[in-house]
Amino acid sequence: MASPPLTKPAYDLASLRDQFEVTRQGLAYLNHAGMSPLPTPVRQAMVEAIDRMAREGSRVYTEYLTPLLEDLSQLVARLVNAQAEEVAFVQNTSTGINLIAQSLPLRQGDNVLLCDVEFPSNVYPWLNLAQRGIETKIIPSRDGGLTLEGLEAARDTRSRVVAVSAVQFFTGRREDLMELGQYCAGHDLWLIVDAIQAAGIVPIDMQEMGIHALVTGGQKALMAPAGQGFMVIRSDLIEQMQPIFAGATSVANYEHWLHYDLSPRPGAARFQLGTANIAGLAGLRAAIELLLEIGVEYIAEWVTHLSDLAIADLTERGYRVITPADPGHHANIVTFAWEGDPEAIVKALERRNIILRPHQDAAGNHYLRISSHCYNTEEEVLCVGEALEEGSHE
Repeated sequence: MASPPLTKPAYDLASLRDQFEVTRQGLAYLNHAGMSPLPTPVRQAMVEAIDRMAREGSRVYTEYLTPLLEDLSQLVARLVNAQAEEVAFVQNTSTGINLIAQSLPLRQGDNVLLCDVEFPSNVYPWLNLAQRGIETKIIPSRDGGLTLEGLEAARDTRSRVVAVSAVQFFTGRREDLMELGQYCAGHDLWLIVDAIQAAGIVPIDMQEMGIHALVTGGQKALMAPAGQGFMVIRSDLIEQMQPIFAGATSVANYEHWLHYDLSPRPGAARFQLGTANIAGLAGLRAAIELLLEIGVEYIAEWVTHLSDLAIADLTERGYRVITPADPGHHANIVTFAWEGDPEAIVKALERRNIILRPHQDAAGNHYLRISSHCYNTEEEVLCVGEALEEGSHE
């Protein structure tokens, strides 16, 4: 028997919405792929951390930061099915992917495979390897992202890495990481994933999916503070890597300040370089706790349903949607072509309390992007098409 159509999420939507100030402002906030508003528990956790720094000074390191890092590493490991010792904290996605790209045991003549709709954070770090004689092959996207056919056409005997976003920021395509992981395992390739549009919105299982390393910033799918993210690198890969940076906290005996010894810390902690963003880490912990409490699988189910509604509604109204219609290949992002002035329509929609993002493709063609999250409603995603039909662009 087929499941009944989804009309509400598996969690208490009304109660969850109370934790977002944007809902009290009457906003239909649909730009989570750009930056998510902070849930109240995240803001409170950051304020508490700042208050402790004001009250306690240096004691915050031993009495607060150390257990915070231990707890947060365990939470990240739960979120992506990894080990706590495989987790390191970085400022943003670009920093993490640069650290990985430069530390992998790549040699002159090797190449990296990625597709042509990746966000620059997952492109420039690889292109930058050209100074070491390492090529980045940019594969034409198909159906909004990376396909096995595209990989097979580009792969050769010197291919070493497949770099891919779990959810593509522009097209909204949800990549089949299981399929990609199996392909990489069969061809001795490292699978490196940019998860900024996915971690916290769709389930990620690094072990089952064969992901070797994963990086994300906090401000999008995680609904965490900007400027705080994490990376997770499988233990077997860590031992093959040579970190390009060393800092005060990246070595084994880092608390013995005048004993200069470059022996790296065990696990991914060898990539930690110095003073931590305490407030950012506190906010990240609160965000992941919230997402795990809701259930990422339930979030994925709900935002996919919201995107189904948006795709059907916009298509019926005559808009060209480039996000794959198959629910298995989209999550919370829906992108559609716009023939008018994108900045003008975004401002007009904002006057109606609808927040979304304009985009353009490589050729300069204009698009609008809707990106929902766990607390959005059916009415909010459907109000975009209604507003456009009522002439908000006038």
